[in-house]
Amino acid sequence: MATPEDVFEYISSNNIRWVDLQFFDVEGRMNRTSINAREINTASFTKGIYCGDLKEVFGWADDGELVLMPDANTFGRIPWEPSTMRIICNVVVSPGGGRYLKDPRYIPERALVNSKAMGFTDLTTSSELDFYVLDNVTVDKMTPQRGPNCLIESREAPWSPSPLWNTTKGAYYAQPFDTLYSARTQISEVIEDNFRYIVTKHYHGRSTSGQQTIAIAPLSLTDSSDAIQTTKFTIRNLAFISNSMATFMALPILGEKGNQLLSGFTLWKKDENVFYDSTDKYAQLSQTGRYFIGGLLEHAAALMIFTNPNTNSYKRIAADPKYAAWGTRNSSAVVRVENEMRNDRKGKKIVFSLADPSANSYISAGVIVAAGLDGIKNKKDPGKAIDSNMADMDDDELQKAGAKMLPSNILEAIAALESDNKFLKGILSSDILESYLEDKIEEHKEQSARPTSYEFERYFNM
Repeated sequence: MATPEDVFEYISSNNIRWVDLQFFDVEGRMNRTSINAREINTASFTKGIYCGDLKEVFGWADDGELVLMPDANTFGRIPWEPSTMRIICNVVVSPGGGRYLKDPRYIPERALVNSKAMGFTDLTTSSELDFYVLDNVTVDKMTPQRGPNCLIESREAPWSPSPLWNTTKGAYYAQPFDTLYSARTQISEVIEDNFRYIVTKHYHGRSTSGQQTIAIAPLSLTDSSDAIQTTKFTIRNLAFISNSMATFMALPILGEKGNQLLSGFTLWKKDENVFYDSTDKYAQLSQTGRYFIGGLLEHAAALMIFTNPNTNSYKRIAADPKYAAWGTRNSSAVVRVENEMRNDRKGKKIVFSLADPSANSYISAGVIVAAGLDGIKNKKDPGKAIDSNMADMDDDELQKAGAKMLPSNILEAIAALESDNKFLKGILSSDILESYLEDKIEEHKEQSARPTSYEFERYFNM
């Protein structure tokens, strides 16, 4: 764990002149304000730093003025900016320094407190996120009345005039067809060398048109969310510098695979992985692990408004359906138990695959853990595992196997949350929940009112 003294030493030895204070809004967008490095001192880490009126980001706060409290453990140099480092901050209320309930970074911390109250000493999360790097995207934002207008350019796309790219699958492409290997390597090295998060692997994504995948090693719950947001920050900026564009939209391109966010959870009692049981014949999975999965499946529909937060998220689900089910190798199930390596006492983890990387990683991580812990607390049975290919099953076969359908749009996801939210008590404040749901309903209204290119194609001559 880094300390304020480590920050001061880094500023001095690296000629840092500017400190970028980064914080996140309810939607998960990064906000920033930069201060002169001379202005940061020991009191900055105990009393916070006033940097302007944060109601522009969070709205009015009745309980006091909002200030930023730097987390020394998150410092790192921004290599594409001259003499600048960053620190992620908590949002606190002054006077008093209490946590502001709308700060999404508070949510995984509260989930971790709940896990410790249940007797667990730690909870770690690994992450694997997809994204697209595109040569250019243009959208007509000024005159939407003229009709839908979005043009995507990608050197790897099937519609590229080059004969090099003529396949329908992009997973594990090799060079020269994988044109972005060097870019992924640079991104990974920046993440490791400047921000100290370990990249375990990177590879070309499942789709041809510039989809990429990067995996981050296990971290504690809040640190893992920090790592995801830092990775997105790095990818966007390095793509911009190289005259490209990166997106974490769930489904940016029709007919290709969407972007997913895989989160692998492990629960610990000291150095014991409580999800591991060497005597279990199916997946060396403990009963506690089964209960955790039971909670995830029980609350999967209610989780979706947080893990699949926008209208585009449900287009990914429609194109590549997911079901409330579990197994060891079923990509259509929302939960997968890693079982490739037998007798892996430390590495046994439960992977949640429903989320997409457009989600606010802090909220998403906190509510997923809340669902799993609720499963342990109430001993939720996950039912039988499904290892058959659910993509080949009809509705009757899916029902007999125990796979449940999930919400297909934002309104259905909100309805699911309204009928199933007790497990989030103590994790999400009413303030953040109300603000979040209002935004989601408005997004649904806006999207529903806009004609699409498919509607022109299908109905123009009716």
